[in-house]
Amino acid sequence: MSKIRVLLVDDEEDYVKTMAERMDMRDLESTVALSGEEALDALETDPPDVIVLDLRMPGMHGMEVLEKVKQEHPHIQVIILTGHGGEKEEKEARRLGAFEYVQKPADLGSLVDTIQGAWRRSIQAAKDFIKEQGAEFDRSMTAAALAEGGMPDEARRVMEKAHGLAREARVQDGAKALKILLVDDEEDYVRTMAERLEMRDLGSDVALNGEEALSMVDEDVPDVMVLDLKMPGLGGLEVLETVKADYPKVQVIILTGHGSEKERAEALRLGAFAYLQKPVDIQDLMAEVRRAGEAAVGGE
Repeated sequence: MSKIRVLLVDDEEDYVKTMAERMDMRDLESTVALSGEEALDALETDPPDVIVLDLRMPGMHGMEVLEKVKQEHPHIQVIILTGHGGEKEEKEARRLGAFEYVQKPADLGSLVDTIQGAWRRSIQAAKDFIKEQGAEFDRSMTAAALAEGGMPDEARRVMEKAHGLAREARVQDGAKALKILLVDDEEDYVRTMAERLEMRDLGSDVALNGEEALSMVDEDVPDVMVLDLKMPGLGGLEVLETVKADYPKVQVIILTGHGSEKERAEALRLGAFAYLQKPVDIQDLMAEVRRAGEAAVGGE
C-alpha cells in the first residue's frame, strides 16, 4: 500500500529535512523543496497529494506559490506552516484557498492529522463531483479511498477520474469564467463549496463575514455573490443592500438555512437574483450561478 505524498516547502534546509524524516516515520511519503520555484517545478513533474508550505522564503513568496497551486491544481490541498505570519496573512491564505494555517513550532502529531484531513477533503470533493456528473463509480473503490488511514492509490484514481470529467466539462462549456464570491461564516462549508465550484472551472473567492465581503467587492467586483443571511456582525440583507446600491450589476444569490418568508420577500425586494435554502443540491446551485452569471455579463 502506498502512502500519502507530501511536498514540504521551506527554505530552512535542516528544519525541513528533519521534518521529512519524522513524517516518513509516520507513514507519509515526503519530498522537500527549498524554494517556491523549486516547489512549482516539483508540482509539474510529480504532483503531491498535499503541500505543506512556508510563507517567507527568498524569491517567490509562499502566497504566490499558494495562488499558483490553487489556480493550476485546485484539488491539491495546501497547509501553510509559518513562524512569521499574523492575522492578516492567515486571512489572505484562507482567501486564496489554503486548507489550514499553522504556526511554527507545530506539533508533529497534529500536523500529520491535518495532512490526513486535507487528503480526505480532496478525495471527498472528487467523489462528490463524480456522483454529481452521473458517472459510473465503483463503490468498493470509494469505500477504500475514504477508509480511515486511506488508500492513496485508489484515491488518486478517484481524483484522476474527477479531473478528467472536469476537463471534458470545460471543453464542452467554453463559457467566460465567472468571478464568484461565496460569503458564509461556516468556514468548512463554504470552503468545500468553493472546491466543488472550482472543479467545474468556476473559480471563487471566500469571505467569512459581511465586512470582509464588502472589502473584497471593493477590491475586485465579482459577477455573482452567493450570500448567507445570518452571520456575526453585518447581516446578509445589509450586505445585499450595500452591494446592489454600489454595484447593481452584481447578481446576488441568497443561500441560507435560517431564513423566513419575510426575509425572502425582503431579499427579493432589495434585488436578490434568487433565494435558496440550505441544504442545496449542488446542481441546483450551479444552475442558479450560471443564470446569474449570464445576467451579470449581459447587464440585465
